[in-house]
Formats: sequence, structure tokens, C-alpha cells
Amino acid sequence: MPVYNPVMGFSVRLANDESTVEPGSSAPVAFEITNDGDQEEEFEVSVEGLDPEWTAIPVPTLWVPAGETRVDRIFIKPPREAESRAGVYPFVIKVRSMDSGEARSAQSSLAVNPFSHVSIEATPKRAELTALNRSAQFEVTVMNLGNTEENLQLYASDVDDLIAFEFAQNTVTLAPGQSKVVSMTATGTKVKALQGLQVAPVTVSTRSTDRPAVAANCQLHVEIRPVVSPGPMIAAFVVLALLVGWILSIPKPPSIANYSVQPRQATVGDQIEIGWEAKNASSVTVEFGETLYEMQPVKGTLPIAADKAGKIDIKIIAVSGDVRSNPISISVEVKEPPTVPEPEILAFSAGRSEVPLGSSIVIDYRLNDAATYAYLEPIGAIDPKAQSIQVPSPPDDLPGKGVKSITYTLIARNAQGHEVSKKISVKFIKDSKAVISQFEANPPEIDPEAPQVTIRWRVAGAARLELIQGDQRESLTELEGQREFSLGEETTFTLVATDDQGLENRKTITVKLKKPAEPTVDPGTTGTGGDIPGDTGGVKRPVTGGNRV
Repeated sequence: MPVYNPVMGFSVRLANDESTVEPGSSAPVAFEITNDGDQEEEFEVSVEGLDPEWTAIPVPTLWVPAGETRVDRIFIKPPREAESRAGVYPFVIKVRSMDSGEARSAQSSLAVNPFSHVSIEATPKRAELTALNRSAQFEVTVMNLGNTEENLQLYASDVDDLIAFEFAQNTVTLAPGQSKVVSMTATGTKVKALQGLQVAPVTVSTRSTDRPAVAANCQLHVEIRPVVSPGPMIAAFVVLALLVGWILSIPKPPSIANYSVQPRQATVGDQIEIGWEAKNASSVTVEFGETLYEMQPVKGTLPIAADKAGKIDIKIIAVSGDVRSNPISISVEVKEPPTVPEPEILAFSAGRSEVPLGSSIVIDYRLNDAATYAYLEPIGAIDPKAQSIQVPSPPDDLPGKGVKSITYTLIARNAQGHEVSKKISVKFIKDSKAVISQFEANPPEIDPEAPQVTIRWRVAGAARLELIQGDQRESLTELEGQREFSLGEETTFTLVATDDQGLENRKTITVKLKKPAEPTVDPGTTGTGGDIPGDTGGVKRPVTGGNRV
């Protein structure tokens, strides 16, 4: 009985060569498996080249009937963290047959969009200035929580302009996920020996020098204390002690000790982070516009996305039982996101449309300022600000003399992912190494009465040389030489030079025949007869055909 051997085989194809994803969002990547065999097979699907925590495969194994195609998808979701660096990540979807063990793969790339998020903190939260000690030191920590590099400017100010601030450095450059501590000196400019106690709320902020909408700030307090005599000081201490005793004897009302809202100016879609620390409270209530967030922890943060433009009022209230503190009110201005211009390809051309195979070419291009990403297929990513790129020749895989046409596609994309493309084609021509420098006939036109002609040639780089006269072929052993022929009619000669790879170079010349002169007739002679000796009443014609001499 004959043994049945099943036919097995399959192919894998991606729906798109590249996917774009916003960190924190999910991007589906569709693929299809075609079973070219004659029986149903089970396939295992895996992803290589990406962080395993980014990928999710809903169905890691699937059955595909014989001769059918099954479409499925994987999901890629990089977290909204600094580790999800902006850029293009190549990856491979690998499919392996559970029956034969044979594997196929399809390559794609993932473009992770950039996002910005900065934070700033200052310690200590409180400091004192006196007439004897007019300066206080703070440590300002700046953090880049986005996935792209940020150039940040540092600022500090108080409402009443009582303090001058100086940073060890006013600007810092932070890579994604990086933080830096900068020392800040606060010096009192209006500190007097005798004055009332003043508390100056201080705002320490940072802002991107490239994108002004990217900003953060924090709050601290500086007390400006007077210098007083011992008597009033003792009396003040006694009064203070009595006051403290009285305060300790009564229940303390809830209050918000520290708070922060950043940024104060945002764009629709940005996250506004509200932070607080309450005292003598059991919970905190946050009012964000018309939305109420109750039963928040005593100390914590709450990120809220701004979903519409306009002025948003934020209130933070400490709660203890039925007692509520006076609200801390802050206003945030939310603006519409700026319009990003569409990318444009202003110029795209190759220096030559036909190039010898093995030679590189220069492709010129020019994009507008809105283009932030450029890709040249099949070369790869290129600099969108450059204006040209040198492209190598494709591999010489032509079996003989021929033309290999390559189509180059330029893709330009703006910051919002909108893209345009243009195509050009370049022909790479494979030529013979055999060069025919001379191939001529002397004379180029023969007289029927003198039918001899000399054919001369000079060739370089040929492994084989042939001279073709009509349907006759003659192999020539010399790369430079001549032959004489006797012709009776117009004749075409072709010289064929072939190099060591079998590539031919041809040249053709045609030796023409001069037209015979018109016969001279005596005007006084008529009829078919004549008095001219030897005249037969017709014109002599040359003998056709020719012999090689």
C-alpha cells in the first residue's frame, strides 16, 4: 500500500509595515497566516524584538485549515513611562508550525510617539530669614518623567517681592527618566530688625525652553522674622504658651498644610497633577471644575486629564467628620492644542535615471519644517533636515546583461503622525566589459567597378570575438586587425565582442553600393537600334554577389 506523505507549508504577511502608538495606549498589529499545505495545521505565534511587557497575544496558538488564510492580531502597549523612549523599534512576528517545526517570520516596526511630563520639588518646605541671617538654602529637584529629552529653565518668585533667588545653574538638560538636584539660595531684600512676622509664599517653577506648554511648579514658604528685645520675647513666649495650651485643649480643625497644582497652564489632553498634604483630617475632597473627587487620602496626588479648553477652578478641602476646612482655590488655564502643519515633500529626485550596476547614486530631497521624521524605502530612516543621501548600488544578481529597476519611496511624517510620500525609479544597467573602440569600413561606399572593401576593428576586454556578414559568422582570434572583402551588393557587417561573463557588446556598419551613372545617348539616334559599337540597347549592370579576398 503506498504511504501518504502530506504536503505542508505556510506563509506569514503583515497588514502594515509600521505601526504608531502613543505611550499608555494600545496599537493592534494585524497579520495573516496562509496554510499552503493539504491538511489543517496548528501554529504558534510569538513576538521578538520588543519588551515582553509591551506585547499581548490574545491567541498564542491557532488552527488554519488547508488552503485557507487566517487573520489575527497582536496588541502592543508601551507604558506611559520614561522607559518607553520615543523612536522607532523594529520587531518580528514569528509563526512556527506545531506539526513540522518550520518557522516563518514577518518584520515590522513600531513608532513610539514622544510625550512630555516634568516635575519639580523643593526642600525644605519652610525656611526662616532674619536680620542676622538673611539667606536660606534649598535643594530643588527637577525630574523628567517624559520619554524625550527636555531643556528646562528654572524660576522662583514670591508675591510681595521680599526675596531674591539665585540658582547654582538656571538651565538643566534632562534625559528621559533623569532627575537633577540644583541648589537655590533665597536672600531677603527687605528684612528689618523691628518688624512684624511676614510669611512669603514662594513658587519654584520650571519650563521647557523648546515647548513652553511643558512646565511644573511647587510651593514653599519663607518666614521673615524680626529681632526683638528679651522682655517682649519672654512675654510673647508666655502668651504663646498659654495660647498653645488653649489650642491643645480644643479639637484641631482640619487644614491643608501643603498643596501643588502643575502645570498652571496646560493644553487640552495634558494631565494636570494635583498634590496635597492635610492635617487633622480623615480625608480630602478635590473639586475639579464641576467634577467632585471625594474620600481621597490625607496625603496624595491626583492626575486629571484636561478635556476642554478654558479656565478650570480647582478646590482642595480637608475633611474631618462633619467639619470641612476652608478650600484652597487654584485656577488653571487650558488652551487648545496648537495646529501642527502638514508635512510636505518639496523636492525628491535622483542625479541620474540610469546608472551602471555597481555604482552608487545621490538622491536629493527637501522637506518642509513640519516634517519631523523621514524614511526612504528600501534604505531606512533618514535625517529630515538633510538634503541628500548617497545610496549604494543593489547587489549584482542579474544572470546576464540586463536592467534592474529600483523604486525609492520617500515618506515624511509630522509630529501628529500625518504623512506624505513620493516615488522615483532608477535603472541600474549591467554592461559588458568588452569595449569596441574601432569598427569601420574603408571605403564606406563601394563602386560596382571596384568592389573591394577593408573592414578594420580594435577591441579590448573581450574573451570571444565574432564577425557576422549576413548569415555567415567568423570567429576572430585577434583583438585588433582587418579583413578584405569583395562585394557585389550592399552588405551589413556586425562585430560581436563577448567578455568572460558572457556579456556582449555589438557594433554594426553597412557598406553601401554607389548608384550607377545614367547612360549617355546620342540625340540623333532613335529607335531600338544604334550606331554605337557594342550597344545592345540596354544599360550594363554590375554582377551581384561578392567573394571574400
